[in-house]
Amino acid sequence: MKILVYGAGPLGSLKAARLHEAGHDVSVLARGQRLDDLREHGIVISEEGSDEEEVTHVDVVESFEPDDQYDLVLVVMRKDHVVRILETLAENRSVPTFLFMGNNAAGADELVAALGEERVMLGFPYPGGNRDGHVMRVLRIDEERSYTIPIGEVDGSIRPRTRRVADVLRSMRGYDVEIRTDMERWLRYHVALLIPGLVPALYAADTEMKRLGETRDLLVLSVRATKEALRGLRAAGYAPSPPVVRLFEYVPEPIWVYTIGWLMRREYAKVSIEGHSRQGRGEMQYLYGELRSILDDAGGETDAIDRLAPYFDPETPPYPEGRRELRVNWAGIAVPALALGALAFALAASARKRSRDGDSTRLDSDPSNRRRGSPSESSTRRYESDLGGVFYELTGPEDATTVVFTHGFALDHGTWRGQVDELAGPYRLLTWDLPGCGESDGLNEPLRLGDAADCLLGILEEEGIERAVLVGQSMGSLVHQQFADSHPDRVRGLVHVGGYPLHDGFSNRWIALYEAHQAVLKRLPARSIPPLFGRIVAHSPPARAYAERASSTTGKENMLYLEEGLIRDLAAGISDPIDRPQLIVVGDRENALLRKKAGEWCRDLAECDRATIADAGHLANHDNPAAVNEVLSAFLRELE
Repeated sequence: MKILVYGAGPLGSLKAARLHEAGHDVSVLARGQRLDDLREHGIVISEEGSDEEEVTHVDVVESFEPDDQYDLVLVVMRKDHVVRILETLAENRSVPTFLFMGNNAAGADELVAALGEERVMLGFPYPGGNRDGHVMRVLRIDEERSYTIPIGEVDGSIRPRTRRVADVLRSMRGYDVEIRTDMERWLRYHVALLIPGLVPALYAADTEMKRLGETRDLLVLSVRATKEALRGLRAAGYAPSPPVVRLFEYVPEPIWVYTIGWLMRREYAKVSIEGHSRQGRGEMQYLYGELRSILDDAGGETDAIDRLAPYFDPETPPYPEGRRELRVNWAGIAVPALALGALAFALAASARKRSRDGDSTRLDSDPSNRRRGSPSESSTRRYESDLGGVFYELTGPEDATTVVFTHGFALDHGTWRGQVDELAGPYRLLTWDLPGCGESDGLNEPLRLGDAADCLLGILEEEGIERAVLVGQSMGSLVHQQFADSHPDRVRGLVHVGGYPLHDGFSNRWIALYEAHQAVLKRLPARSIPPLFGRIVAHSPPARAYAERASSTTGKENMLYLEEGLIRDLAAGISDPIDRPQLIVVGDRENALLRKKAGEWCRDLAECDRATIADAGHLANHDNPAAVNEVLSAFLRELE
């Protein structure tokens, strides 16, 4: 791919070098002294903590002309500089995609007005860096734990273009890519975490991170200003992105004061924060203005922000070093402690009451008493397996591509209603209930993944289905991986929602955690399990209510059999990654370990896309069905 990197600072230079190394036809645009440096020395990169310098020679240009032909232009520049070049970019009508990689609190409106929505994408470059003469000093890139670049379309969609750009960026050594459907919100919150609090506090400390780390008043103001900014964005109607940023609001002030002080004394902060703040003061002021406009419109408290704002002006004298006059708010520590104590007391009392009622309120796992779904009679069927009757539903034209949906642990086929309703018509859709779940017969022994895969094979053969696309959520993903490992010729592609790579196997620590979980499950009163389960696997209220209903139908006895079978199979895993096109879907509120593992999993596969679903947890297909439908539909179209 022919790529222009517009911007030759530390991050633009790093991206140009890595893309060139990956085999792309790369040019970098520079002017003035930086142009001379590149022509004389090439791109010189020095990673933090290393004495070595990496030198890369790429094509260097000093202008962007209306008739220039590039497949992709990466604009890696300060926001205050980006707005100055929009007219120049707009004069070129040949470039199909401009990916703006940098801080942005105002959103994409100005970019779209100049270039059109179809040509604009947003992203963030990572990692931090600063310029030292002709040498670009950047944070160390650990290839075992790569940086994840977030990118996304302005309208939140995921298109073939989105995936192509992701594949290009993913080809860089030391990088992974996360396709987001909420990139504008992500960028706003990234600015809110840094600009109104930490950056002016650093200026108040004369742009010396050690001095900031030792001046408690500035740390307190920085934390309070950041909390004000986050509350202001929520008041303006922007949900937190990624959701983990809400921790900043709820973690008590003393903990953040200590943490930021510790961070300011580390080399990481010197490279990523101090250098960029010193060299990019104009951008910091510009971004503060963008964010402040949003906060002022939303109203709300800005006392700490107002106290720090004058320090954006270099003429403002530094704050007295080491001053500790502001009192830290310890209420954030005391109140949660009291609340946790009260909650523990209430839970203990509730558990005692439930245990007294235990035997009389056990969940009924008899399939004859189970809640029935509402599929039409013509499409509702049963397959008689060695494990008993297995319920399934089949709709759609017989000559269409078959898509098989398999639910997660203790759930049922109803989890896919949002997808079946959307895809009905162009595809033949098969949803089913694993043995022990939903409308299938209950279990009398642990369910092994291989047995579940055999049930699926029996259903496909009974219906004359030779090949299918397999879409699995959590445990359903594990079943599909086992199926594809045993019957690769029956699989066209796989989609994993909240899944985990079975080819990696599960560590002894994971197995121990599952065994501990099973021990707890055995001791919990049956009535208490569904509400807890719903809160664990789902984020949205409707998804939680569904998970509670479905797990109640499955029942405690079947859940124990399901988990016992999983424990036996997870340690063994499968030998190799599945060699089929795959899509890995994770919710942005998913467990952090599973989100991290999704990136590693995708890198292991020959053909893989990955998508992060906004406002969704482990049960992303139910939390945010519209977003999942979009990425799923695009994947199916590409397979066609």
